[in-house]
Amino acid sequence: MTDLQLGSLIVGGVIVAAVYAFNWWQEYRYRREAGQAFARNQPDVLMDTPRNMVRQGESLRVEPMVDEPRLRPALVDDVPEPIVGEDDIPPLPVGLAGRAAPQPEPVAPAYVPAEPVVRPVAPAATPASAPVAEEEDAPAEALAGSLLDPALDFIAEIHAGEPVSAGEVPPFPAAKRVQVIGRTLQDHWEAVQSTSRSRFTELRVGLQLADRQGPVTSEQLNAFTMGVQQFADSIEASVSYPQRSAKLAAAQDLDEFCASVDVLIGLNVLAIDRPFPMEKVRVLAEQAGLVRGPDGAFHYRSDSGKTLFTLTNQDQTPFGKTSEALTLLFDVPRVAGGLAVFDYLSEFAQNLAGSVAGNLVDDNGKPLTPSSIASIRKQLAGIYARMDDRGIAPGSMAALRLFA
Repeated sequence: MTDLQLGSLIVGGVIVAAVYAFNWWQEYRYRREAGQAFARNQPDVLMDTPRNMVRQGESLRVEPMVDEPRLRPALVDDVPEPIVGEDDIPPLPVGLAGRAAPQPEPVAPAYVPAEPVVRPVAPAATPASAPVAEEEDAPAEALAGSLLDPALDFIAEIHAGEPVSAGEVPPFPAAKRVQVIGRTLQDHWEAVQSTSRSRFTELRVGLQLADRQGPVTSEQLNAFTMGVQQFADSIEASVSYPQRSAKLAAAQDLDEFCASVDVLIGLNVLAIDRPFPMEKVRVLAEQAGLVRGPDGAFHYRSDSGKTLFTLTNQDQTPFGKTSEALTLLFDVPRVAGGLAVFDYLSEFAQNLAGSVAGNLVDDNGKPLTPSSIASIRKQLAGIYARMDDRGIAPGSMAALRLFA
């Protein structure tokens, strides 16, 4: 080996060692800064939320506004007063977060809306000789019953003359979610799946009345009922349906309510002098409990794995080595423990902005101060109260279905 080659190897080794040492020192410095910013235990936003306060972005996103007045939700009397005067409260826009514009449908004038409370399907009485089996099957049966709700679904009831196997039940044509549950030979209700070995004496087939694409239409409802009727005829079963015009009216009413509370909050952190180094952002996010997901965004999740809020690039592009602007997104109706989650979200947003020397603003570039964040929080409480009054708790199974 020549002296030139030997010297080149030595110089190369020195350079590699220097780069490694610099990267180690940089990450150590970021972790130390993150530890100072978040050096305290964070409460569980779901477990520590009072029961009465428990309640997912680019398309048609609704953002908090701090100046221009628009529609404002009703505020509840028991919400604590904000740190600003009542006349200074900025409006929280109430609109669509990915929900399609509703299409007009014929409405029956004599419609009386159903009580919007999720009820499990009432099972048949279990023989007195098997009380233990009844207790064991009760949780599974209650879960199956909760998959359908007369306030959220158009439910067709099929009464079979002969038991029907799960493999005989076809997929029903529909533009909305369809769920089928069946009563087994042991008089228990369960979800009908292709892998099930049970046989059923009765089936209930539910078509969801509304989602973020809008309410079910009369054409969609007709196609669904025709598919159900053809299946019932093929097995010589009888089938009964709810009153169609009333259900179409219920779908319109449900969609209008959902649109009024379908809010997506976005808090933006903008670079001032130079882009944010994403390595530092990553360390800060992970220190605060966020985890990088398969979609590339950072997710803050509940203990059950549900996303509570996300951190992305403002332009929704994949993360690179730097970022000019970051956005924290909070899908209000899909998150349980809403006020506690919003508190942690806003605290993390302010700490993140301070740590990377960025500006915390809304989508119009207006600064979000502690007082404006407090005002938004108060109006969110009004939205949560309206959802609770309707019987659709944020983050519940019903909310996840409707705001999908």
